[in-house]
Amino acid sequence: MFFLPILRDFQVSRTTLSVAFSLRQVESGFLSPLVGFLIDRINARIVIVSGVIVSGIGLSLTGLSPNIWYFYLTFLLMTSGVSFASHGVSWSVVVARWFDRQRGKATSLAYMGGAVGGPGVILVAQLLESYGWRSSVMILGIGLLFVCIPFALLVRSRPQDYGYHPDGNTYTTSETTSSMEEFNLATPSMTIKDAIKSKLFWSLILIFGAQHISLGGIHAHQIAYFEDIGFSTTQAASTIAIAFSVSAPGRLVVGILLDRTDWQRVFIAIIIGQIISLFILANASTYWHLILFSFIFGFNHGMMVPIRAIICGRLFGINNLGSIWGAIDGAVVFTGVIGPVYLGWTFDTYQTYIPAFYILSFVLFTAIPIVLTVFKKNKDLDKY
Repeated sequence: MFFLPILRDFQVSRTTLSVAFSLRQVESGFLSPLVGFLIDRINARIVIVSGVIVSGIGLSLTGLSPNIWYFYLTFLLMTSGVSFASHGVSWSVVVARWFDRQRGKATSLAYMGGAVGGPGVILVAQLLESYGWRSSVMILGIGLLFVCIPFALLVRSRPQDYGYHPDGNTYTTSETTSSMEEFNLATPSMTIKDAIKSKLFWSLILIFGAQHISLGGIHAHQIAYFEDIGFSTTQAASTIAIAFSVSAPGRLVVGILLDRTDWQRVFIAIIIGQIISLFILANASTYWHLILFSFIFGFNHGMMVPIRAIICGRLFGINNLGSIWGAIDGAVVFTGVIGPVYLGWTFDTYQTYIPAFYILSFVLFTAIPIVLTVFKKNKDLDKY
């Protein structure tokens, strides 16, 4: 929703402004492996709290940007903090360490925060209309510090540090060393070196990357597109609020399904839902079309948020999950560079986003045959 106000303020093209979102993807791509490495080796609380502080300060400074170049720098400062504090890598690994039998459900519940905060998008839109984008982001940056730091201080890295096994199982002090050794031996786990050599690693990058290209472009241009076809800022923002709200049951449902069925089936269903939502978006003409898009897109996006780290944990184990998932997420995030710039270029060239929506649908579709062929059931995959 800040896209058009910032565009008008700096008087630049959509492609130029979209570069900020693409730079964020490049930066996050570099940082994700570092975040994973740090999560594996130091206290996760330190990583997450530091990220919250940097993101809050960066967001506040963004509102003081005198030009597009300063905006790029402060935007990247803010997003670098988000890379350390968000559920992308850090929270995924922490939750995976604390749960085993019901990891899918636990991860889904942990990821409900974004969905719960979805309705706040409408309040942000009203804040934007009342105070402008500069004052709004400064207020949001300060609010982020006051709200998120106390919660970040509650983080606990791993259960073994507090006398627990995953899922809350306990052991006595005299049993600690032997119990931890038994747990590590019983838990399948790859090293980052072995993971990089496997086709599973690179196939995950391909299928997650296909999704990220589409999602990155839509998230960057969704509000602008809705306003272009005649809807108000509040109406456009309401679609995001709806999408975030329905993503909550999506996140919960996927966790339950992953604890009970093959992840390949669930993942293909998510991709199909995302393709359908893109077709609706390309043909939207009434507000009810926007609502239908928001429900389908939001529910499937909600399912996608936790499934990626859960899949990674199942395939590679949790002992080196931070480093492995960080490396995968970093590579996937790089693909997000394409989406925002491609949609911006499409609009600047054709004065419409619609051709890009169809192309993105095709990109999403390419992930389905990869899931069906590379991850089909076999003995090599079953042992992970």
